[in-house]
Parts: sequence; C-alpha cells; structure tokens
Amino acid sequence: MALSTPCNLVANPSFESGNLFPWVPSALNVAKISNATKAYDGDYYLDLQTAIGNRGNTISQRLRDLDPSVDYTFSMQVQAAAPSANYCSFYVYMGKNSTTGFVATDTVFNSGEWTSISGHYRPRLAQEYLNILASCTFEGSSYLGRVFIDDVVLAPTNCEDDV
Repeated sequence: MALSTPCNLVANPSFESGNLFPWVPSALNVAKISNATKAYDGDYYLDLQTAIGNRGNTISQRLRDLDPSVDYTFSMQVQAAAPSANYCSFYVYMGKNSTTGFVATDTVFNSGEWTSISGHYRPRLAQEYLNILASCTFEGSSYLGRVFIDDVVLAPTNCEDDV
C-alpha cells in the first residue's frame, strides 16, 4: 500500500483515509472513495466516473516541495470498471500543460485486473498540480465509464524510505 512518506509526495495516495481530500475532481460527484470491489492494496480505492461522449474527468492534487533539479518516478494502479467500454485511457501530467507536463499514459482494456502505469518527470517549479485524466471509449457516445485508481506514488527516483 502506498503511503505518504518522505519519499512519496502524494498525500492520501491509497485513499485509505476513506475520503477524497486533498484530491480535487474536475466535476462534482464524479469521484468517490470506495471499497465495493477488492482494492489493489488496503481497503479503499478511488472510483472515478468518466464523462459522456468518450470524454474524460480529472482528479488533481497540489504537490509541494518538488525539487526542479531532481528526477521523479511516478506509478499508480488502475482498473477499467466499465464493462461495455472498448477501453479506458489514462493520461497523467503535472501543471497546466498536458504536453510539457507529461508524466505517463496508458490504455487499459476491461480485464477486471489491476494494471500498473508508470512514468518519469522532472518538475519546473517547487509546487505543481498532479493531474490524472481518465476516459473510456464506447461504441456510442452516450455512456458513462468508470475507472478505479489506487496506490498513487510520485517520489524522487533515488529515494528509499526507511523500512
């Protein structure tokens, strides 16, 4: 289970607090903490609803104490939970620009299995927003999708927590 530690700069990374804070969704009522299905690790995970028209919703968190001279490693566990979706896509970026702030992307098919997504990032500022965008693609455009997210980590590449 990912915890907030000196290495992991993400607060509430595994949603084990049972609430959303300090994560902020892009729209009202699209994100909730759940334990209705088996979490990747621990008891809880984030259940994020995607938007109609094969569009996405985003969950964001402001990160502090980033060092622009250090490379960071990102990882998270995801699951496509929309059984009728062709696939669900994840796009992770920092800051306001999804191109210059690119961290990771992947496409996940509805396997019912947790899948790891990872990437690397070097920050430009000491404080930036971590943004996780998810969308699901369907045959038609009038469907809502759902994805599960757990164990979100952004840590300096060479950092090791004392165990």
